[in-house]
Amino acid sequence: MHRALATVAVFKLFLSLVVFFTTSTIDAVLLVSVLLMTISALIIRIVEEAEVAFILVGLILLIDVIGLLLSFTLLSLRVVLAYAFLVVWDIQVLMLLRQILRT
Repeated sequence: MHRALATVAVFKLFLSLVVFFTTSTIDAVLLVSVLLMTISALIIRIVEEAEVAFILVGLILLIDVIGLLLSFTLLSLRVVLAYAFLVVWDIQVLMLLRQILRT
């Protein structure tokens, strides 16, 4: 599970770099989301509890939803699409974690 979150953290870092280089602005919410995902991967590696992962990914989802809502004010299609993709991605991770918790 911690490997999956570490992969997501690297993916989010790559996506934030793409958004940065295409819009030439640093998106603070996306940067916070990347940092929180990286810290979450480390915490879950140490704790190895699915419940902790569920809470942390839920918090990351909340940050990405806030970023999606704020990105509509920028009127940049790249940023809106990036956040929409991240929200869908986080929802899928939450659904996988829910299945892990059931077993």
